[in-house]
Amino acid sequence: MRSLIIRIVIAVVVSMMTVAAAQPVVLPTVSFDNLSKDKVTLPADFHSDRNLLLLYFDLTQQPDIDNWNAAVDHWRATDSALAAYTSLVSPQKNFLSRWWQNSSLRSALDDRARWATTVPLYVDKHAFKRKLDIGSEKQVIVLLLDRKGQVLSRVEGPPTDSSRTAMTVALRAAGSPLPANGAASSR
Repeated sequence: MRSLIIRIVIAVVVSMMTVAAAQPVVLPTVSFDNLSKDKVTLPADFHSDRNLLLLYFDLTQQPDIDNWNAAVDHWRATDSALAAYTSLVSPQKNFLSRWWQNSSLRSALDDRARWATTVPLYVDKHAFKRKLDIGSEKQVIVLLLDRKGQVLSRVEGPPTDSSRTAMTVALRAAGSPLPANGAASSR
């Protein structure tokens, strides 16, 4: 009898793990002002089936974000339906601290056109990372999301040939008209 109970418990645990593994990773709803001071709610404001979300956790990662944005600009020249957002993920802060950080980001960002797509996030970082299955803040993360915020693909770190190629393949799988060699020329 005892072995039967153990087998039943194991079967239930395995089935629960299978169901949990089958659950898609989805961007939690976040709503903050972009650097242009307009309210943005993600994923509700995604208007494309292909959305890139560039996440970084420390200002020292800004060069990697800038390099990823150069690759994204190249891809958007071919895929006009591709939307991209950049978010510095910070812990929850009071109004004055958020204002100071947003002002600093504005002054550091030379391209004012990026203000509308730069959405600083002030969240419970632990919960946010858990929901997106992010294990570390040591590298930037680029997520490909559908219109509902479901994560279709992810790459971590700076834009290398292999990470750009991986994202190009994912974008093409999501319906992008990018050419097969789109990653190589997006430096």
